[in-house]
Amino acid sequence: MQTTVTASAGDKATYYWRTSSETGDRLEFLSRRDTPGPDHRRRVIRASLIYFFLLLGSMMWYNSIMKRMYWTQTDVYEIEVDVKAISDCKVTIDPVIFHPDEGGQPADKGTIGEATVCGVDIVDGQIIHTLDRPISDGQYIARLDKEHRLLTATLHTAQHIISGVAEKQFHLRTTGVHIGVDKGTVDFDKRIDWDTAMEIERQSMDVVMLDLPVETAFNESDVRVRGEIDSDMIRVVKIGDYDKSACCGAHLSSTGRIGILRLLGLENKKEGTRVTFLAGRKALEYSQQETSVLRQLRTTAGCSTAELPAAFEKAVNHSNELAKEISRLWTLLLPDFVKTAHVAEIDGSKVGIQIAQIPRPYLAKLAALIASEVGGAGVVISGHDITVSSGGMSAKDILDKILFSTGGKGGGSTQAANGRLGKEITADEIRMILKENAPQTD
Repeated sequence: MQTTVTASAGDKATYYWRTSSETGDRLEFLSRRDTPGPDHRRRVIRASLIYFFLLLGSMMWYNSIMKRMYWTQTDVYEIEVDVKAISDCKVTIDPVIFHPDEGGQPADKGTIGEATVCGVDIVDGQIIHTLDRPISDGQYIARLDKEHRLLTATLHTAQHIISGVAEKQFHLRTTGVHIGVDKGTVDFDKRIDWDTAMEIERQSMDVVMLDLPVETAFNESDVRVRGEIDSDMIRVVKIGDYDKSACCGAHLSSTGRIGILRLLGLENKKEGTRVTFLAGRKALEYSQQETSVLRQLRTTAGCSTAELPAAFEKAVNHSNELAKEISRLWTLLLPDFVKTAHVAEIDGSKVGIQIAQIPRPYLAKLAALIASEVGGAGVVISGHDITVSSGGMSAKDILDKILFSTGGKGGGSTQAANGRLGKEITADEIRMILKENAPQTD
C-alpha cells in the first residue's frame, strides 16, 4: 500500500498523519507542531536581538585584539599604519605594531615615517607613542627595530618556558619577572640550588628543541596568573603542555627560534630565589666567552676542564700560605724600619719619619711602632700613600699640614690618619713643613 504524509491545521497546532494514497484514510498519527503565538514570537525576536548584539560585541573585541599585532602576528616588523596626533610628538597608530613598556618587558624601538619612536606607554587604556618630532595625521610606514624586538621577545619566550618547567616539574611559582635587553630574571617563591637550576635549564632546552608553536588565546580557564588582572579580556600565551599563562608581552612564533638559553645566576630573595638567564644570541655570546676562558685556564693549568676546580683550589691554598709567610717576614722587618726612621723635634715633640717601599697593609702598624719608639708621632710614606699615628700630637693635624703643601686628600682622627699625597716628598721636606707651624697638642 502506498502512503503519504498529510497535515491538518487547528487553531493552536498543526497535526501530521500518515495517510493512504488510495483511500485517503488516516493510518497513523505522526506528530504535532504548536502554532506560534504572540509570546513565542516576542521570545524569538528577543533572542535574535541578544545574539546580534553579542555577535557585534564579539566582532568589536576581535578587531581590538587584532590591532595589537605584536600579539597575533609576531613576525611583522614593517607595516603601513594610520596615525592620529593627540599632542606634540605623541600619537596613536592603527594597527599597533610597537609593544609598550608593560608586563616587565621594555618598549619596542623603531620609526614612524621619518620620526623616531622614543617611548611607547599605555595611558588611560590607549597605547601612546612618543616621537622625537611632531607628525600630522595620516598614513605612514611603521618600522620596528628588529634586533631590539628579537632580543626582548627571545628572552620573554624563554622566561615562559623556564617558569612553566619550574612550576610543572619542581612546584616553583613565579612571583616576578624582568625582561631586559641583555638578560632577564625570574623570581621563584622557594629557594633552589644549582642542581635544580641545571635540571630546569636542561628541561627548558628540551622544550626549545621541540620547536613548539607559541600560541595566543583569550579568556581561557586554568591559566597561570601573577597577581590580579583588572580586565574583561585576558590574553593567554600557550606553549604546548608546558606553559599556559596570562601575558601582555611580545614573543617569538615558536620555541625553536630561541636557539639556546642559559641560567647563569642564583640570588636569594627573601624566601625565594632570583634566577638570571640569557637566551638567543646573548646566551651564545656568553657561552663562547665562557668556553674561551676555560680554554685559557686549561692551557695555563695543564689540566682538563673537570680538573680545574681542584687545580684552582690548590693554587688558592698555596697563595694563602705564601701570603702568611710574607706577612711573617714583614713583621720581622718592621723593627728595622723603626730604627732607621728620621726623627724631628717639632716644638718639643718628636716625630719619626720613614719613607720606604712598604706594602699598604703594614703602613699603619709601622707608624704606630715608630710613634711608640719616639714617644710622639710616626709618619710613614710609601709611594703616594701616607699614614700618621700619634700618642700625643694630633695625627689629623700633621696629615692636614702635609697635604696642604703636597696636595692630595685624606682624613682621620687625633690618633690615626691616612691619605694620598699629590706628589712625592722627602723626609727633610716633611720636617720643614711641620716646623713652619707646630701642630696643636691635645
